[in-house]
Amino acid sequence: MQRLTNTVKDYPWGAPSGIPEILGQEPDGTPAAELWVGAHPAAPSRVGDRGLDDLIAADPERLLGHESRARFGDRLPFLLKVLSARTALSIQSHPSRQQALDGFAAEEAAGIPLDAPHRSYRDAWHKPELIHALGDFHALCGFRPVPAILATIERFEAALSRDGAARDARDALADWRSALTGAEETAALRDAVALVLSSTDRFGSLADALAAALADPATVRVGADDASHAGSSTDPVETLLEVQADFPHDPGVLVTVMLRRVLLRAGESLALDSGVLHAYLRGLGVEIMAASDNVLRGGLTSKHIDVPELIRAARFDTRAPEVLALDERSEVRGTTDDFILTVLSDVQDRALSRPGPLALLCTSGSFVLDTGEKTLRLEQGEAVFVGADEPRPAVTGGGALYIASAALL
Repeated sequence: MQRLTNTVKDYPWGAPSGIPEILGQEPDGTPAAELWVGAHPAAPSRVGDRGLDDLIAADPERLLGHESRARFGDRLPFLLKVLSARTALSIQSHPSRQQALDGFAAEEAAGIPLDAPHRSYRDAWHKPELIHALGDFHALCGFRPVPAILATIERFEAALSRDGAARDARDALADWRSALTGAEETAALRDAVALVLSSTDRFGSLADALAAALADPATVRVGADDASHAGSSTDPVETLLEVQADFPHDPGVLVTVMLRRVLLRAGESLALDSGVLHAYLRGLGVEIMAASDNVLRGGLTSKHIDVPELIRAARFDTRAPEVLALDERSEVRGTTDDFILTVLSDVQDRALSRPGPLALLCTSGSFVLDTGEKTLRLEQGEAVFVGADEPRPAVTGGGALYIASAALL
């Protein structure tokens, strides 16, 4: 077992609180967006003065184990994070494994440097992920039914009419409606997203016009059973106003009202597979993902946006995401074998049984880890790495302990 020193990312969407409290630090107003625990080369955890990625590269068989190497290569297959969002993250999706292989090969052949800001594929891996809420956590995930989106557009049309908005805004709204009604569901959603995100100035102006027309939501308030609410935990008008305030003139604001809004309560999780269009809005959670940096963005960001590739790789259906709970083993997982998240609270000699490498993070309380050969106390904000060749530790303690592993059994 090796203690880890971890990096905090200060992305502008991050909240100044949340992660500092977990680390026992006083917030200083700086965004603390993500705490990374793992061996991702963009911000590897450190063991003393060495990066965990370097340690693994020096002895992958011992630290990763034969089965993990056979499935995932000489890399730690998962990355564990704490995510703390004050404003929306980008509208994005992640490629499948084959899409990542093809996209990475194409950009390599084109000679685009790995660190180029306009690069979309930084490795050849997929990036399924899972968010586990530590409190109320708001996320957009997958598409709402087309009739619900059209009912929302009807409310927008009424608001623009009352507001006396410019004809350009009303025409853009009519074109958005037309894209959603001109084909079967999958094609309609694809066409509508492509239209909105590809005409940046036109639909950015529409988002601004709608925000102005809807500034007093009482004028457009409807009941919770209204057709426009279907597939959303919050009135889509509120979502538009909330996001547009932080991203004025961004057409991605319009995409947010097409997506399902999900409210996770503490202890609930949401798993996101390849191709699912999503954006986290706000909240604090523990996130686990495959160790990839492939993000295809469409809006709500100053980073590289690649709308054609996003459209090509995204999934356009209206399947509702499943809100997950811990199972009888205190585990939750996505749809791939890249990771499992185990969540422990009050335990006495709980033997960990998952093979392969482990990363453990304590977010509250304290825990004692005992392998029979070594004992280590893990306090709030601390993390450790357990190599594949080490005995599985038994855990005793109270608080909240998050354990990342791969599904190797």
